[in-house]
Amino acid sequence: MANGPTKEDLVVAARDLIPTLRDRAEEAEDLRRLPDATVSDLKAAGLHKVYMPRRFGGWEMDWGAHMEVSREISQACGSAGWITGLVFSHIMWVSRFGADAQEEFFAANPDPILATGSAGGGGLTETDDGYELTGRWGFTSGIDHSDGAMVTAKLGDGPMFTHFVLLQPDDWENEGNWTAEGLRGTGSHHIKVSGARIPAHRVITMQDMLSPNPPGSKLHNSYIYKVRPAAYQKSWFAGILVGTAMGALQEYAALSKTRKGALFGESIVDQVPVQVRVGEAAAEIHAANLIVENFCKLLHDRGSNGQDIIGEDLLSAKRDMTFASRLCVKAAERLSGMMGVSAQTGRNPVQRHFRDCRTVTTHIELQWDHSMAPTGKYLFEVPTGDPLIDGAEMATEDGNPRLGTRV
Repeated sequence: MANGPTKEDLVVAARDLIPTLRDRAEEAEDLRRLPDATVSDLKAAGLHKVYMPRRFGGWEMDWGAHMEVSREISQACGSAGWITGLVFSHIMWVSRFGADAQEEFFAANPDPILATGSAGGGGLTETDDGYELTGRWGFTSGIDHSDGAMVTAKLGDGPMFTHFVLLQPDDWENEGNWTAEGLRGTGSHHIKVSGARIPAHRVITMQDMLSPNPPGSKLHNSYIYKVRPAAYQKSWFAGILVGTAMGALQEYAALSKTRKGALFGESIVDQVPVQVRVGEAAAEIHAANLIVENFCKLLHDRGSNGQDIIGEDLLSAKRDMTFASRLCVKAAERLSGMMGVSAQTGRNPVQRHFRDCRTVTTHIELQWDHSMAPTGKYLFEVPTGDPLIDGAEMATEDGNPRLGTRV
């Protein structure tokens, strides 16, 4: 392990944490953030360094490692899986900023966690030595444990944000207002910034950040810092979705082995309809897992071969990841419902996994109409509004529109 752990090492380390994280899941919900001991355990296992550059002490792994690791963690605690799969992966954003920003950030934070905020927004004003920032951003998951935050901001009066800004902890105020039904332990609070002075090297344009080969990528060898992130970030949620659904299935099976009918005392597991529905849930989860694994492999193959994503990749990202999310939440919902009223009260773990899975699916990236409509438009040869998709060849040699089927 002279060069750091392998992906397989981290998956095993994550799996070893499952019993402990399962025991702490209720505490995380009560705290509305992960317990400090959980964050310490995740860091001790090295799970926060999956996409941290080797130059600064990280593992710089190929794409998809975050999915496999968070899939394990989420079987115990969806909130811990969200922090592991989503928030820990955000460290790769720092490596798209210029060299000065990276050197400053990692020198101050050799063991870092980076939160991000894009819901809401802020306004930038130019100063003699940089910028002044004021704004408010929601759903900044993991902010209680973060060493920095990256937020979107607007310079000028246009309708869209224009820049990404790297913040230090003294720049923001944590409003502590996260009270969601699911993923309760993620600490996804709002933060507020009031007139913070931001040096120019901690500000990057939207175009530089979201295009291939951003300024900071020159410092590193891996393709993960050079890719166009639009399709890649669609897979942030993959491991959490599948893991929480798997957790619901495992907990249902374990709890039901000794369950008896409330009225007649019959064995639950001997009922054929129960067996059928459990099999159906397992099939849905398996199908979703195949989709997300194949999608992460596609993204790895694109990046490792130096290829940019194409329009069909974006169609697959929008459509198939959202379809996989629906499979997962259907399975978890069915299992929770089969527990009867006992699962709708108290601390039933099947219900918790269902709530966590369902909350993941409410993210804007997984909104059903938003994700499915582009494929319909593409097939009807109606512009989608995305230049990468609309600029692609719309038909094959036989004159029929192509459908993104690479996943």
